[in-house]
Amino acid sequence: MRKLLAVLVLASAVGAAQELPRRVGDINDYGQTLERSERERLATLIAQAKAKGVALVYLASWHDPFANPSTYVREVFRAWSLPPEAVLVVFLRGDNRRWKVVSWAGPTAQKLLPEQAWLGLLSEAETRANRGQPAHGVIALAEDLLELLTQGSGKPAQPSTRFPVLPVLLGLAGVAGLFLLGRHLLCPHCFRPLERRRSYRGTIAVCPRCRWTRAGGWGRWSGSRGS
Repeated sequence: MRKLLAVLVLASAVGAAQELPRRVGDINDYGQTLERSERERLATLIAQAKAKGVALVYLASWHDPFANPSTYVREVFRAWSLPPEAVLVVFLRGDNRRWKVVSWAGPTAQKLLPEQAWLGLLSEAETRANRGQPAHGVIALAEDLLELLTQGSGKPAQPSTRFPVLPVLLGLAGVAGLFLLGRHLLCPHCFRPLERRRSYRGTIAVCPRCRWTRAGGWGRWSGSRGS
């Protein structure tokens, strides 16, 4: 019984493999998604991505013999013997007439593509494909891939050498404020907190230690006198 099941599974896999599309290049538009100008634009982006180290391969299809897009893209990648730096992107149209976007990357390409960022780009491409045209989705995906590779291969950003004018001004203003506040609250001789007292001259500030005083009117802090 087990041998029979194994034979059936093997036969099913072989039959599905025989239904896989043949590779005709980097752009395999079996789903008829691209006009001439769009194909030319995509070819240019693929060439630019290849110069950055990733070989993008596009497949648009209406038929999935495995009824599982993840299995389909993996088996196509293997059947086409794509190199380690390749990224196969499949736009697959389901029975519900909606497009599913999946990909499979070789080990070299995986090192160049941050997983979460790439998954986000695939999701955006799928949204574009279903809201507009699949061509819009794959071209935007190729553009985003190129930008992702460009950012990843760029040099680390250098720290800014511009003089921080605003923080310095704020710091100077804070120091000036503390200085002015200290003149009124602290004794300039021994830096003890001043005490406010009433006298025949009005309100005065007196140092409890050295007896230095600052005289002024009622509530005003102006003028000073050393004792």
